[in-house]
Amino acid sequence: MFRGTVRKTIPLLAFGIGIAAFPKEWRKGQFKTEKKLIHINDQVIQQIESTDEYKKLVSDPEIKHYTSSKAFPEQHHSNYVNTGLLFGPSLMEIDPMVFINEKTGELTSFYHLGDKLISQDGQIHNGVVSTILDEGLCSAGFPLLPSKKGVTASLLIDFKNQAPPRSTVVLHARVKESKGRKVVIEGYLETLPLSKKESPLLIAESKCVLVEPRWFKYFSWLQI
Repeated sequence: MFRGTVRKTIPLLAFGIGIAAFPKEWRKGQFKTEKKLIHINDQVIQQIESTDEYKKLVSDPEIKHYTSSKAFPEQHHSNYVNTGLLFGPSLMEIDPMVFINEKTGELTSFYHLGDKLISQDGQIHNGVVSTILDEGLCSAGFPLLPSKKGVTASLLIDFKNQAPPRSTVVLHARVKESKGRKVVIEGYLETLPLSKKESPLLIAESKCVLVEPRWFKYFSWLQI
């Protein structure tokens, strides 16, 4: 009986110590990483900042503005799609610029898609579009969850047109339903007109169901 108790107690104790100790080091960011993203396409950023839509968002005091890389621990940048795996020249050429009204659940974010993100037909791969929609819609819903964290329960995407390479695109997302540990978000991705003569090209529409697992509340103190 004593041996059985020891066998059960030691693993649980080790697990508890690991949970308590590891996040502390994680939050300190002791893993060596670049503090500043390189290969940012400054010309694209200037073009975005010159649009009426950007200026309107910046001037709204109810809207929070940040770049995507600021939304998660620095040491994970290299493993993150938009600022790591697919970031660089001719790939994701800017750190996605995000604007969100956390009270209403409205989000707008800007991306630039390089010509190395294409599929066999020469247009931007739909997998890239899916990643943007999943990430963006979830970001709109996170603030309305009890612990501000959750997972994608379902993601429906209706592809309308393929995004051309070297295009700047903008995601518009809005929370349609929020109840307890479940949030429903809808949104669409389109090209960003850089002049008044251009019209946006609708790329895809999407609906996301975001949920917070019950056990998340026990780890709300983790900064992940």
